[in-house]
Order: sequence, then structure tokens, then C-alpha cells
Amino acid sequence: MQEEKQVPEETPQASGEQPEPSAAEPSAAAEGETAAAEGETAAAASEPEPAAPAKPKRELPPPPVLKGLIGRKLGMTHIYDENGRMVPVTVVELGPCHVVQVRTPEKDGYYAAQIGYEPMKTQRTNKPMQGVFKKAELDKPLRHLKEFEIVDGQAASGQEVRAEHVFSEGETVKVTGVSKGKGFAGVVRRYGFAGGPMTHGSMTHRRPLSSGATGPQRVFKGKRSPGRMGGDQVTTRNLTIVKILADTNRVLIKGAVPGGRGSIVYVQKQ
Repeated sequence: MQEEKQVPEETPQASGEQPEPSAAEPSAAAEGETAAAEGETAAAASEPEPAAPAKPKRELPPPPVLKGLIGRKLGMTHIYDENGRMVPVTVVELGPCHVVQVRTPEKDGYYAAQIGYEPMKTQRTNKPMQGVFKKAELDKPLRHLKEFEIVDGQAASGQEVRAEHVFSEGETVKVTGVSKGKGFAGVVRRYGFAGGPMTHGSMTHRRPLSSGATGPQRVFKGKRSPGRMGGDQVTTRNLTIVKILADTNRVLIKGAVPGGRGSIVYVQKQ
């Protein structure tokens, strides 16, 4: 009886054929495609969304003509006119100012513009005022605010008003500022009292002497006596604008202006 020979079964590895992937085990290619798809989804999720288009700024009318502007006194110097005469002038940095709010007769009972001067940091102002400056579409808050009457033109919040828009050379103006503080002074310096005799044995030279009658047993209000001198609001009138330097926002005003160097002044039409 012949023995049957056992023929070994050929495996796919032995025959060199690639095994067919089963349904239960996904192929490596499918896994790679899935990972790539997941990577693309994550990259798409990580990409920032396109920013919304910037809101276009309002179209503002031409700057109005106001009654005055806010500036800063820089000091005094002198120039020469066409006849060669020396003219003492005060240099004032006038503006640029921006319209912050507009007062209307319907809402406020009068027509005026509130303007601001000198930008400052946002955190140095409170939230209500931050909202006012934001509504006016200003980049930064303004430190000094003041209202001026509108002489001509249409005012709108956000407008930039310069010296050449309001004043002209040769115009007569008045300037308001806080005078220099001089500390405690006596009546001779403070009010120009003549004082007493300096010689012949006099012992009363710069004293104010009597404070009034003895009948009321009190000192009347307004009695001129020694006290703090200076540091008051002063307005100097009949000053002339000699020259306007538009490129540097400076104005040359003939004569003296109240206040020290670097102080805030208000230049107004007279």
C-alpha cells in the first residue's frame, strides 16, 4: 500500500503574493488617509477667522470758526517788522484742537463746541469720558477741555481745528490764563501802598496800620491787607496776533500774556 505524500500548503508569503486585507483590519493606506484628513481638519480649525472689515470713518465738514482755542505759553522773544522796529512777542502753541462734543439749541439751549487739547493716556481718564472720546472717534483722550461759541461753519465731533482756521494775522484778541504765584506779600507789593517814612526816626515803614473804624467792631469784607499774591485767573485784552506759523501750530502775540512758561492759555476773539 503506497503512502500518500503530504504536500505543504502554499502561503501567500511563500508565493510572493500580497495578502488581501480583511474587512476587520483596515489597511495602512486607509489609516494614513484618515490621519491626513484629521490633520487638515485641525489645521483648518487652528487658522484664525478673517477679521471683520474696518468701519469707514465719517465724512466730516470743513473746520468751523470758533470764538477761541486752547494753547500753551512757550515763552517770550522778539522779532523785527518791515520797518526794522523790534516787536516783543509771546510764543503760544495754539492747538491743534479737536471737537469733542457739540452743544445744540434743541438739546442744550445754546450752540457751542467743546474742544480738547493735548492727548494723554487712556487709563488716565474715567470710563464715562472714555465713551465720549470713543463716540467722537478720537484716537486718544484729551487732557484740557473748554467750550467756545461757534462763529461760522458747522461743527461735528472729531474735527481738527487749527489756529489758521480761527485767527488771522493782525487780529485783536484777548488771552486768559493763570498768573504766576508770588506767595505771601505785603500791602506795598500786593496793592501798591506808599508805605511810611523811611527816616527821621519813623518805625512804621511797610505796615498796613489801621484796619478800619472801631464802631462796627469788625473788619469789612474786601479790606486790602497782606496775603497770598498771584495764582489768579487773569485776562489781558487788546493783544495783536503778529504772525501765525501754521507748520508748527505756533502763534506770535504782541505783548505779554498771563502765566508762566508751559501754562495753559485760552486765546479768544475780541
